[in-house]
Amino acid sequence: MRVVRDIMTTGIRTMHRDTIVSEVEGIFVKRKISGAPLIDDSGRLVGFVSKSDITRFDATGDDPGYARVHEIANPNVITISPAASIEEAAQKMLEAQVHHLVVVEEEAMVGMLSAFDFVKHVALASRDGSQNNDDVM
Repeated sequence: MRVVRDIMTTGIRTMHRDTIVSEVEGIFVKRKISGAPLIDDSGRLVGFVSKSDITRFDATGDDPGYARVHEIANPNVITISPAASIEEAAQKMLEAQVHHLVVVEEEAMVGMLSAFDFVKHVALASRDGSQNNDDVM
């Protein structure tokens, strides 16, 4: 059985909660990412910002050069253990209607799991000739 650790992305980019929204937009484009955990001065996880949050903010017409990312981010971060099954992760994403889960082990962020990670996993398993459902999900 595959677990989150097998398909998650490590080396995740975090954002400080006081980062300006326009800076976050630039980082997302440059790094080709669609979300990032927010941390406070002590490195504690305090939120999650996604492209969807930025799009909603941009639609307001407010200036992204002045707004702080914590003002538009979701403070309710959905987390999962790296030992959790990928089925459990998929169910959690569906129930919460999110595209990202922050992977936490012993209160430390160790990675992130995105919908893209699932797509990549299925595509690579199919390319490698694995048609067994146990190998894919």
